[in-house]
Amino acid sequence: MNRLSVGMVAVLVVWGTGRCCSQEGQGSVVPPPLPALEEVHPLQEAIFPLLIPMVFNAVQELKTLLRDEEFRHIRERWGDRYAVDVAFRWAEQLCWNNRAVSLLTVFLAMIDHRNVGFRVPLLGPIVWLPLSGEFPEEFMARIHTLPAHLFPDSPPGEYGDRDKLQHFFGSAFLAYVFGSAAPAERVGDFIEWGEDAFVVDGTYDLRDVEANARGRRFAARLREDRRALPSGEMQEPLRIPQRPIEGPE
Repeated sequence: MNRLSVGMVAVLVVWGTGRCCSQEGQGSVVPPPLPALEEVHPLQEAIFPLLIPMVFNAVQELKTLLRDEEFRHIRERWGDRYAVDVAFRWAEQLCWNNRAVSLLTVFLAMIDHRNVGFRVPLLGPIVWLPLSGEFPEEFMARIHTLPAHLFPDSPPGEYGDRDKLQHFFGSAFLAYVFGSAAPAERVGDFIEWGEDAFVVDGTYDLRDVEANARGRRFAARLREDRRALPSGEMQEPLRIPQRPIEGPE
């Protein structure tokens, strides 16, 4: 074998080894650190909820970030639970670290319906309310990038459990604001009952009920630990609680 042949073999061996190491590394590499929490003066954090235009701006900005190709890449590369953590951290940055408004911002940015219809017995659907001010193409672009595989038992496919995001963060917001899980649980139960009774195409979904409970648990953790992340409540299957369907008292 001449020197040229030996050199080519050496190059191929080195290249092949590098490829193998690279492929192995991709499977074992941990996700990159989340965006850092910025240092914000406590006064700024306290007054942010009073700045209504900025709250609405934070929601619109987060929706724009969710539609961006970067967020799609984060989902594909690191998974949906990590993507939810990133979205929450982005919200915190936009909301000057105010946790209550951050939860509200994520909730509003992850609503997956443009309109909701209410039906009246014997009359049918008579009232339709808009839930998003986005153009149809913007709405669809955001919906298609929302994380869907949140729990180990999330259904396969594009839709998965993406509707559970609004339940999770809506319930977390209420529990955080009230400082207690009980009011948030009552509101969640009332909404589920009302959705089955009056919302067009609405049904009482026990997985929604459990997603509400996970959100309340996250709110409690967030009060104790400033750096708590939503994925901490998404590691276990979304077990369906076994309790009867009841109307509000």
